[in-house]
Amino acid sequence: MLFALLLALAGIDEASVPAPSHDGGVCAGLSWIKLAPDEKVYVEQGPDFVVLRFEGKGGPRDHWWGVYSGNSAQVGGNGPLLLKRDGVAVHRALEDGKFRGYLAEKGGWQNHFFGSVFDGTDADKRFFDRVDFSPTGRALCAKD
Repeated sequence: MLFALLLALAGIDEASVPAPSHDGGVCAGLSWIKLAPDEKVYVEQGPDFVVLRFEGKGGPRDHWWGVYSGNSAQVGGNGPLLLKRDGVAVHRALEDGKFRGYLAEKGGWQNHFFGSVFDGTDADKRFFDRVDFSPTGRALCAKD
């Protein structure tokens, strides 16, 4: 109930719809994300942002994670740098000392990666092997 209220206040429709995908992935604005086998992705549209929610074949609790795409993430990239690639810095997002995912930023664009697949350690770098911030990734996004 609270989640539905928060979505309504943010201007997001509670009913997620499948996200458009092609070439084995999905566009998250700043990045192109390759889909894992049997992974599903849903999109929630806000007034000036989107949230993509990913789940495995076991449903929403199976390696659940998401990514916000916009320019006003609810977290700051105020933690240590995890990686920098193709001009995009990916920092740990901390709130009151607690890990809240990763914030990728370039120019005014942001991706906030969040969910149960992340633990805030350097091991999370492996996840970003499937995230493309390069001109090739942006060209795939342009197909949408």
